Amino acid sequence: MPVRNQFRHQSYPTVLSPPPTFHKLLVADANRVDFSQLHTRMGVREVVLVHGTFMGNDPFGVSAVLRSFAGTAGPLKAPLLTLADVLTEKMKPVVDDLAHDVGNYTQDYCDAFQQLVGDDPIVRLLQPTWTGQNHHLARADLAVRLLCFLDDLQPTENETVLFWGHSHAGNAFAILSNLLANDRTAVAAFFAAAGRQDEEHWARARHILDSGASPHPWAKSAIIVAFGTPVRYGWDTNGYQRLVHVLHHKRDDGGNDHRAQPMFPAHSLTDTLTAKYGDWVQAFGIAGTDVPPPTSVQENRAVGTILEAGLTTPEHGLDTRFIVPPKLRDTCARWKTGTRCHSDGRNLLVEYEPSGRKTPLGSPIEEALLGHGVATTQDWLPAHLALVLRTLNESDQPPVTQ
Repeated sequence: MPVRNQFRHQSYPTVLSPPPTFHKLLVADANRVDFSQLHTRMGVREVVLVHGTFMGNDPFGVSAVLRSFAGTAGPLKAPLLTLADVLTEKMKPVVDDLAHDVGNYTQDYCDAFQQLVGDDPIVRLLQPTWTGQNHHLARADLAVRLLCFLDDLQPTENETVLFWGHSHAGNAFAILSNLLANDRTAVAAFFAAAGRQDEEHWARARHILDSGASPHPWAKSAIIVAFGTPVRYGWDTNGYQRLVHVLHHKRDDGGNDHRAQPMFPAHSLTDTLTAKYGDWVQAFGIAGTDVPPPTSVQENRAVGTILEAGLTTPEHGLDTRFIVPPKLRDTCARWKTGTRCHSDGRNLLVEYEPSGRKTPLGSPIEEALLGHGVATTQDWLPAHLALVLRTLNESDQPPVTQ
């Protein structure tokens, strides 16, 4: 997307610049790599690990619904709020116990990352975590919190922060890029649509941007690496220093180089379960697949008018023209494009040679979560970091234009 993107959505299919690169990754690719260069060459002060959808502290909005009901529950208000707080506190440990490092960043993963890079930079999980809900407002809230994180950190001109995220965390990073680009009109419209200025971190973020330059100076400090992020919100190239997408991809029998196997018509069950064509979830989770809780439908609709600006209605053939409702009809037409790559940044299309690790069901870990879970596994962390370092060291990705 262009400078001054103003939150405009990416198109289906995307227009790529530069073209994607293809990589066959081996666990051994991390051998003899100097991981300290993350600090020594790139000035990274901190690495922030941000999990994706359904891995947070309120993934299905249960606590949010309880808090909403509490406002009109009279004498039940206090018990409902207490229950909501307990569920929020307990949910993330439960998720971690169930998922471990498959589609989820764990403390063990964080510790392994820290061991690879040594004492510098500091590697941390985002704390407190985000809800992990699958809708606009949840991702917008995460982007606002990341902006406040930068305010806490106050990176200097020579320091960078590496945002390392999975799945829809990458779309929160896209929103963050538009916030850091700090187009006054677009940012004002974003905050007005969200209507959350009464929440402390939203009010703080608004103040940070109102009192900062356009683009905000911290845009030069943001290095973004997104794994398995579905193509959704547009990126403002004035809102980051470097941007890399790591995407699990296998070329299909028809020779399509960078297209995912289209999600419509549906894959066979076997092809889906074995990730025959790569990350099924990343290709699936495009515009039209959000599931907001009933308490935030109107808010999500309002924020969607900002974050989906420029999203065109697709053309329909006989195979989609009569699908109802219209939202599903448009989503099916977009699935047909097989859009895998993002409009901006470096798209690295990765095919994994099996590491030997198996899931509890006996399948290769590279097939876990329909090909979406491999990105966060500790087994592949060194090879992923080595690949990212090589990409960031290449000179063909120019720095952000100011």
